[in-house]
Amino acid sequence: MNRKVFCNFCGERLSIDHLDEKERQVCRNCNKVYYENPLPVASVILSNRNRETLLVKRANEPFRDMWCLPMGFAETGESIEDAALRELKEETDITGRIVQLVDVGSHTNPLYGELLVVTFEAEKVTGIETAGDDASDCRYFPIMNLPKLAFDSNEKAIQKYIELKKDLWNIYDSVDTFVESALKGKTPYTKPLLSDELISVASTNSKKIINLWLDDITTNPSTKSYHHLDRKDLFERAAFIIDKFDLWIKGEKSEKELKDFYYDLAKRRKEENVILEDLVSSLSLLKKHIWMFTYSFGVWEKAVDIYRMFELGERLIYFFDKAAYYTVMGYREF
Repeated sequence: MNRKVFCNFCGERLSIDHLDEKERQVCRNCNKVYYENPLPVASVILSNRNRETLLVKRANEPFRDMWCLPMGFAETGESIEDAALRELKEETDITGRIVQLVDVGSHTNPLYGELLVVTFEAEKVTGIETAGDDASDCRYFPIMNLPKLAFDSNEKAIQKYIELKKDLWNIYDSVDTFVESALKGKTPYTKPLLSDELISVASTNSKKIINLWLDDITTNPSTKSYHHLDRKDLFERAAFIIDKFDLWIKGEKSEKELKDFYYDLAKRRKEENVILEDLVSSLSLLKKHIWMFTYSFGVWEKAVDIYRMFELGERLIYFFDKAAYYTVMGYREF
């Protein structure tokens, strides 16, 4: 950046002095100090539902023909947010709305010197993506596979944006997979779910969970006909359920296998004089202890952790509802 030569106030030639541990331009005639401040630049990250981000191809130097975020200098009389939206409109013909601040960073430009780059996330309100102003092209790119960007400040902001959105995207992916696989009957799961980790916790700690369940059903008023049953046999049956639980709940075991198992369980319990209400209650209590045990492993600092437990609860309900249905049908058949 070119330095000033003459003082704005008196017109005298400026000198260089060492002030505040830096070289600064000063006017010895009127004692004015000229501070060099970074120029403010606003940039915008605008993404679509496919996790693609809108970039513009630069029509002018510096970095002509390279891609970057819609960006430009803030002007006197406008806020940095207004500058970001103005640049978005001028370069892409998109009218946007600011969602949140993503990043603030410094950048050294060979032409303009020190810049302060403020990056916002924006959402599209109206418009059709059309290159304009200083852009020769504009288009969406997958955010995880962007071309080399003209400015390192853009690269840094994009990485911070990805970090901000990572948990939310993981939740979206898990919801989509659960809906497609469980609720629409498309099993096994084609992608991992966020609650898979908790299911693994349950399988790894099956002995602890079963012992808690046994302590419950052998004393609980809702399972009185279990109070006289052999604890070892109950443990083995529950262990079989939980050991196969991850396969069943992920859809890697067939519906017939699930049905056959619970029909057989119903038959055995009926022969042991367990009443149907107690049998159904025992399943409900096992579901409760699986959920409560995994809940104790949660760290509730992020929304994704809360969602993970919610998703596990939904999967447990989905699984044990079917288990209860086949148990009742099997009990009535024998």
